[in-house]
Parts: sequence; structure tokens; C-alpha cells
Amino acid sequence: MPDKNSKVIYKSQLSTFNLVVMILGSLFLIGIGINFLLNTQESGINWFIIFPLGFIFLGGLIASNSLMLCSVIITKEYIILNYPLTGRKKHIEWKSISDAGMRFITTKSNGGDYSFRKGKEIRLFSNGKNYHFTTFALKEPEKLIFEMKKRLGSNLKTKMKNEYQQSEKEFWKNEDDYRIWMMKIVLPICLIILALLWILKK
Repeated sequence: MPDKNSKVIYKSQLSTFNLVVMILGSLFLIGIGINFLLNTQESGINWFIIFPLGFIFLGGLIASNSLMLCSVIITKEYIILNYPLTGRKKHIEWKSISDAGMRFITTKSNGGDYSFRKGKEIRLFSNGKNYHFTTFALKEPEKLIFEMKKRLGSNLKTKMKNEYQQSEKEFWKNEDDYRIWMMKIVLPICLIILALLWILKK
């Protein structure tokens, strides 16, 4: 059983702003979807049901992700994942962690999104179970990463570092490819179309 009196070395806090945005966002999308559904299906179910169901599904997905948000507590013996919305806590012994990973993630939604946050997704494997959380939902996440690396083995730290660097490299390569594609293909085609429209109007 976990030692309730273990000294807390590090305790993260959930980002209140992030939590509120996710909850309100899920309620908004579900509400819009239900309202849309009631207004478009009055004369019976038809193909247009795809759109409101899409809103409801997206809202439900955000709501389920909100339930999985957790803060992290670190003691000498355990890393503790605390899920405040469900009241659950997971105690993971450091010595039981057999695998770990860390990926570069962003809030970027599409190629034209210039304003986005960057973060990390942490994955831990212990006693046949996978645990994961992202740094988006946490305040001062770099302190958490620092404390974790102090307690993981050198092989796991190297694996996490390599995985993170590789995923970050792939992201920026895709960004560069997208910019090149836009400049060399999409933009010239758009300019040609505009030129043709201008010529035809004369």
C-alpha cells in the first residue's frame, strides 16, 4: 500500500484556464449539436444528421479528455497521478516503471495556424498498464520533467529524449514541407486563376 506519509517532493497544479476552456468548450459543442439536431430532424431523420452528430461527438471527446486531466505528485517512492474530476489517484512506484516515452505535441489545428502552444506528452508503462498525461494542462511543467528525470534510469531518460527530439524534428519538417507546398504550388495556382478571371472580365 502507498505510504500516505511520504514526503512530497514535487506537486503540480492543473491549469485552471485550460480546464475551464475544455469544460465550457465541450458543453458548448454538445449544446450546439443537440440544438442543431432538433432543428434539422423535425420531419424525420435525414442525411443532414451527420453535422449535429459531429458536434456532439467532438464535444463528448473533449469532455472525456477533460476527465482524464491529472495533476502529478512526486515522492521518493511514487509518482502519483491525481484525477480531480473523477476523484481517482494512481500510485506508481518508480521501481515498477519498465518503459517511458515523451513526444512533442502542439495545439496546432491546421497548416495555417500560426498561433499554437507547444508541449510534451509523457507515457509511463508499469505493471502491465499504460499511463499518459500532457504538459498542456499543468502549471510549470518543466519542473515536473526535471524531477521525473532525476528518478528514472539512464536508459529510460535517453529513450525519452530521443523520442522527443525525433517527434519535434518531424513536426518542423512537416511545417517546412507545408510552407514550400503553399509557396510553390498553391500560391502560383491561385495567382494564375486570379489573372485569368481578370483577363476574362476585360
